Amino acid sequence: MEENESCRFISVEVVFVDDKEILEINRTYLNHDYITDIITFPYHEESDSSQADLEGTLFCCAPQIRRQSRDYGASFETEVLRVVIHGLLHLAGYLDDTPASQKHMHDLENRYITLYQGN
Repeated sequence: MEENESCRFISVEVVFVDDKEILEINRTYLNHDYITDIITFPYHEESDSSQADLEGTLFCCAPQIRRQSRDYGASFETEVLRVVIHGLLHLAGYLDDTPASQKHMHDLENRYITLYQGN
């Protein structure tokens, strides 16, 4: 079991937005000028993410997720699941700011997708 997987999600809001809305959120809050699939906003102290009661909002860009599902050859439903899991992992304290941490998060996403889909 991963260190951060003993946390408990007590309130997670998932909001689906379009390209324009995700771009505006990205510009306003992260100073990034591009469309992304998800932006995660935690409402707990990030230093307390392991073994904490976690809360947050996941802003998911439906058009970008659809594009990614086509690009990756995945169903839209599986790509939505991947993106939401990705956001939950961020809430749990995982980062994806290095190639190694990106790979680790991707491996965890695959693990949870497999568990969810019963494979």
